[in-house]
Amino acid sequence: MENLEEQLKLLVELQGLDTQILKIRRDLESIPQELKKMDYAFEDKKSDLKKLEEALIALQMKRKEKEMDLESKEGSIKKFQSQLNQIKTNKEYAALNGEIGRTRADNSLIEEDILKIFDQMDVENRKIAKEKEFLKTEEVKLSEQKKKFDEEVSRIKAAAEGLCAQRAVLVVKIDKAALAKYDRIVKSKDGLAVVPVAGDSCQGCFRILPSQMIHEIRTKKELVCCGSCARILYLEE
Repeated sequence: MENLEEQLKLLVELQGLDTQILKIRRDLESIPQELKKMDYAFEDKKSDLKKLEEALIALQMKRKEKEMDLESKEGSIKKFQSQLNQIKTNKEYAALNGEIGRTRADNSLIEEDILKIFDQMDVENRKIAKEKEFLKTEEVKLSEQKKKFDEEVSRIKAAAEGLCAQRAVLVVKIDKAALAKYDRIVKSKDGLAVVPVAGDSCQGCFRILPSQMIHEIRTKKELVCCGSCARILYLEE
């Protein structure tokens, strides 16, 4: 391979671009997941409001049942009172009057229950109003966050386009065999094909390299790959 030193520099530069491009792609992949998390969190908050509204509906139904019960007992009292005029004995009169008294006592308890339910409904209505206000604020925040994500996506995509343009210019300068080797390693090594040697160890797998291999890297006669991780090695200037 002609001018190996220049080719190695180009490969190092290519690796730098590809590392940036890979990071950008991963960032772009993570953004939809972040948006989903935000949407799920907002839906959870909406479910809290739904529970409050369901509790209010249950109280309204309970109040209606109590009011119907009260209305029924009021009807019974009117019926008993009309029967009083037809009673012939004191014993029957006392018994019916007692029934009227008990029914009125029941009605008093029902009326107290209805008042308590109204108080509970007031509490629930205040909670619902507060929760709705909270959700409005959260919805605005969510909208702003999504807008920021959209802006970030546009910025990242523009950066990626610029890097890809640089890459396209760069790859035509690289020897085809060296580029093919680089591409194979990139695919099998999670995007990292070219690594420096620090001290006497490979910075891809951090294994100690034989002194003979380091000597071969220095001579720059051919591309040298790590015997452990197979990545292309170079010495930093």
